[in-house]
Amino acid sequence: MKKENTRNAGGINGLGEALVNTNSRDFLELKSMIRKHASSLTEEERMENGLLSIRFQMESYLNNPSPETIPAGAFLEKFLELIPVKKKDFAKYIGLEESNLSALLKGRRKINPDLALKLGQIFKIEPSIWLYIESRNELAQEVREKEAPYGKYSLDDLLK
Repeated sequence: MKKENTRNAGGINGLGEALVNTNSRDFLELKSMIRKHASSLTEEERMENGLLSIRFQMESYLNNPSPETIPAGAFLEKFLELIPVKKKDFAKYIGLEESNLSALLKGRRKINPDLALKLGQIFKIEPSIWLYIESRNELAQEVREKEAPYGKYSLDDLLK
């Protein structure tokens, strides 16, 4: 049987099925093209791309079965790093005390439905994503802290 030649044998296939050879000619050319394109973007375009990147990070986090948790406020912190607005001005704009925004960013407070709606409108992200992150984190914490008591529940036992 003849072995088929594969283009981008160094791993740049976009499928995540191989290691990426960061020294390959293809990779270095791609990196150069990306840098060239990025340098031609306006500040507004860079900000929009950054906001989109964080949104993808949030969605990826929700789809990741890892027990690691990232507070929803950590994602908000990333958004605030991208926009040219002071945190105190942002807090005032959304109707929060600065101390409450700080607690939110550090994961000591949770995003509620009202705040999720505001953040959804500001950052053009479905408000439910913020709440899904909070729910995912609460569930992961419950599993970590109380996994043993829940192991006793099953449909088979219930139907006996």
